[in-house]
Amino acid sequence: MESFIGYIKTPQDALVIFEACQKGILPKVKRRLTFKERSDIRSGCIFVWDEREADMQRWTDGRTWSPSRVLGSFLTYQELTTKRRPRKLTHCFKINGLIKQSFSICTASNQKLHLISYYSKADVLSGKLKRPSDDLELNKIEIPKGHYPEINPLGIGGGHTASIYSMRQNSNSPSLTSSPFSSDEESCYTQDLTFLPTQDVVLENLPCSEDYRQLNALRHQLRI
Repeated sequence: MESFIGYIKTPQDALVIFEACQKGILPKVKRRLTFKERSDIRSGCIFVWDEREADMQRWTDGRTWSPSRVLGSFLTYQELTTKRRPRKLTHCFKINGLIKQSFSICTASNQKLHLISYYSKADVLSGKLKRPSDDLELNKIEIPKGHYPEINPLGIGGGHTASIYSMRQNSNSPSLTSSPFSSDEESCYTQDLTFLPTQDVVLENLPCSEDYRQLNALRHQLRI
């Protein structure tokens, strides 16, 4: 059922998989996964689908994930140990659990394509999972210019992110699209959140343009 077994490291890797699916070299997902297919998901599984073709906007796999984090051009999620949302914001990452990665785009022909990949840190570090560029058939694929959005090829520092929905209606400009996960997966707040430190400032001392305007008007009336 998966489109490819391997690892997506950069946006270029994702585009190669998209183009291979478009050319029929790799299969696309045409429907939602069955219970059995969900349970068979393992490290290295990569799934691609066309939103209109599969009549599917949201991806569900029956697992519980952390809130999304932006990693270059991707959104990443870590697998959690429980299906129930704990009341406290605590770490509950699954030991040896999977990492889920998402990447979505809208092409120049207004196709909304989504890619979901699963991997484990151990498999990536050991080199067990191959990238599309390591595949003898896929490394020959050329990406057509103008069909896909312009993306930072390394997917680091300042690159686009899959969470930005920049597509305009009735526009032929290719773009990145929003995250293809269900609302339940996006709103599972079970991971520690980082907050900016509070500032020790008295609110009354903060300047307000409206206060200044009214004060100046009053001064003018009283001829101060």
